[in-house]
Amino acid sequence: DKSHRVLIIQWLKGGQGYTEDSAIAALRKSYPNLVDHQRCGRDAIVWRGQQMEIDYVEAERGWEIACTAIASGLYKTIILDELNPTVDLELLPEEPIVQALLRKPRDTEVIITGRCKNPPAYFELASTHSEVFNHKHYAEKGIDLKRGVDF
Repeated sequence: DKSHRVLIIQWLKGGQGYTEDSAIAALRKSYPNLVDHQRCGRDAIVWRGQQMEIDYVEAERGWEIACTAIASGLYKTIILDELNPTVDLELLPEEPIVQALLRKPRDTEVIITGRCKNPPAYFELASTHSEVFNHKHYAEKGIDLKRGVDF
C-alpha cells in the first residue's frame, strides 16, 4: 500500500551499529518516502540511578516527535521502540503517553516495545505491546556485551 506510512522512533539508542539498523535501512530503501526513522538517546547504556541530563532531554525530544506524529494522522503505523524502559527509567512520565494514545486517530496503529518492571498505564491503549526476554545470555558468564547484538 503506497499510502501506508510508518514511523519508527527508537529511545535509548544513540549512535550506530544496532542489530536492527540494517533491517531499517532495507525497509527505507524498499519503501522510499514511506518509512521514517528517528533515533533518540546517547551512545551508551543508561542504567537506573545513573541517568544523565542528556538522557532526559533526548527522551523528551523523542516523545515530542512521537506525540506530534500520533496526533498528525500522517502515519498508519508508529513503532515506539524501547519506550517501556524509557518510562521504567523515569525519563518520561506515563500520563502524557496515556493521553496521546487516547486521542490517536482510529486508523493509526501504535506499537510499543521494550521491557519494563511493571505494566505501564498505557499498556492496554497500545495497538500492540511487546517485550522480549532472555532465558539465557552469554553475559551471565561474564562475557562482554556485543555491539550490534546487545546494544
